[in-house]
Amino acid sequence: MKELAVTYSDEKGQEIKLTGQDIVEYISTDSSVTEKEVVQFLNMCKYLKLNPFLKEIYLIKYKDSPATFVISYQTLLKRAEENKNFNGYETEVKGEIPNMSATAVVYRKDRNYPVKITVNYSEAVKTIMDRQTKELRPTNMWKSMPEWMLRKVALARALKEAFPSAIGNAQVSVSEIVDIDSDDKRVQEEIKEGDGQKAIDDMYGASKEPVLNSFQEEAKDRLYEILKEKKIDTLAKVKEILKEALPDKDWANIKKDVFEKMPEEKIQQVIEYLKETKEK
Repeated sequence: MKELAVTYSDEKGQEIKLTGQDIVEYISTDSSVTEKEVVQFLNMCKYLKLNPFLKEIYLIKYKDSPATFVISYQTLLKRAEENKNFNGYETEVKGEIPNMSATAVVYRKDRNYPVKITVNYSEAVKTIMDRQTKELRPTNMWKSMPEWMLRKVALARALKEAFPSAIGNAQVSVSEIVDIDSDDKRVQEEIKEGDGQKAIDDMYGASKEPVLNSFQEEAKDRLYEILKEKKIDTLAKVKEILKEALPDKDWANIKKDVFEKMPEEKIQQVIEYLKETKEK
């Protein structure tokens, strides 16, 4: 990779220098990040004046999937509050699970009407596959704080619509942390040196349960839902699907966790194949 670097000042005037090598070694979740993606990320950090080392913005990359730029919810909220036209916001959560909904209203001084967004629990809740029951269940944060999480989803969407230039085309994570901590290069170094779980807990306050990339997790969740709908519930049936959807690989000896570490782009291929076929 060429010698790539940007130098800029953050919102507080502190100088930041980022190099392409920094991004590959310490920021990206996978070293396969391309030069083009690194350049885009460097320029986005500079344009938005964000510091990835302070976890204000993340570069999420998995193998051949396109890189995704994600900022933290707190960064979005801070940027909105710093805008001269920001005039406050209101949030309200109604109902009980599964009929819970959250509404966020964001006000701007230069607009006659506020931005109002309502989000339903069923469309926002993040789920994972329970390893014992094989059923989808809410992630820890959605299980322990559903009202708080749903409120943040609604507010994040309203803030992004009200202040579209605050974060460019980056996505927003409503968690306090982005679910990529187990792949963080610095965490991996801590793991090599000793107590890896303690390193994760100390550095990021992460859950003791295995953590998945949020976008890979969402793809897997969609896949499991489709498999359940189509009653594809045995390894034999899964094997036949994989032979058709991904014929370039030998699926003779698959196990029940075949989708757990499958790259997101492969999961998407399986999803597209299932959408095109009728239920057997």
